[in-house]
Amino acid sequence: MGAAGLVLLISFVVLFVCASAMSAAEASVALLSRGRAHRLSESGRKGGADLEALVERRGRVIAAGTLVRGASYALGGCLAWAAVDARVGGAWSVAAVFVGIAAMYSLGEALPRSLAVHNPERVGLAVAQLARAITAVLHPVARVLAAAWVRAAGLVAEQRVEDPWVTEEEYRASAAEDEESAKEEAEEAIIDAVADFTQKIVREVMVPRTDMVCVADDASMSEALEIIERTGYSRLPVYHGSVDDVRGVLCAKDLLVCLGKSSCPASVGPIARPPYFVPETKPIEELLVEMRSRTHIAIVADEYGGTAGLVTIEDLLEEIVGEIFDEYDVAEQVVVDLGDGRMSVDARMPVDDLNEMFGTDIEPQADSVGGLFVELAGHIPNVGESVEIEGLRLTVDAVDRNRVRRILVEPAPREEGSDE
Repeated sequence: MGAAGLVLLISFVVLFVCASAMSAAEASVALLSRGRAHRLSESGRKGGADLEALVERRGRVIAAGTLVRGASYALGGCLAWAAVDARVGGAWSVAAVFVGIAAMYSLGEALPRSLAVHNPERVGLAVAQLARAITAVLHPVARVLAAAWVRAAGLVAEQRVEDPWVTEEEYRASAAEDEESAKEEAEEAIIDAVADFTQKIVREVMVPRTDMVCVADDASMSEALEIIERTGYSRLPVYHGSVDDVRGVLCAKDLLVCLGKSSCPASVGPIARPPYFVPETKPIEELLVEMRSRTHIAIVADEYGGTAGLVTIEDLLEEIVGEIFDEYDVAEQVVVDLGDGRMSVDARMPVDDLNEMFGTDIEPQADSVGGLFVELAGHIPNVGESVEIEGLRLTVDAVDRNRVRRILVEPAPREEGSDE
């Protein structure tokens, strides 16, 4: 075999490997949804990002695969003809071409596709990098070669098609798949939320005592009505002397019914309903079951018998479905992205959410980011104070009396001379 023959043989082997990889890639991307490919990419699996890119552009994979397979069949047929013709010649050369093409189809087309059909994720990830590189190189070539025929076909077609490897049905299927993928992601988000829900206790979801809107038991009907109108709350804890002594819950409906009667008491105490107390360590899964048939609001008692906060059935449901807003709610941004990795967060945001956002593993005694700051600082901070933990710098952005309201979170500056 001369130098030219060796070059042709090496070229054929390279083309055959590329054709096999493209066949496996085509079968894999045809079976994987966009949502599944995106999750593989987010998981950090090797080849995940390349596989997601291929799934997003299935038509390009088909175009590049068709071209590389055609080239490999042509070159393989020529090599088979030349090898047999040099020794036997005649009809055996033609037979060699057919046998060679059949062998290439079996090993380079049927086998990789069969493997991909049985395990599209594993095979797709294995060939994704090579297939993406081949697609990037050959798809433009395929478009140029097909351009004249696409334009000619457009003269007689009702609708012009830019890419001959992607049909209208594929576009429709892609749109339907996107919708199905969105549904799958929403379902997974709810499943994850339910799993987290079963692990939380009342203290993690309650409205803290400092944010409670209450009314004294000796307040007049007009005073209570003014509070309800101003806040939009339909239920208010009723206390005697201090918030640590909650005596009942005033319902706006009861207040309105009472105001329509001639024998209405002077204060709200007599019409308040009995309160429902729960410990702050109670699992919210159990509380939700109880509140479905008992009440829509519960007063949270701390270990000393004082009032730690309150929790409503809406608070519990929001842990599963996200924030619920009604006509009286004002949407407050818990997280504001300031760019360059800097985030302004509500100090009430759970530390678990902070860990998820920045990939940290902070385990403080406090539940909220504001509580974390106070725990690290060891005192009630002022605006502008900063602490650092696990590569993050936390800076107090807003304070209301003794309470931290907002915190700026950003990557901590690296020390000079650090190897990282």
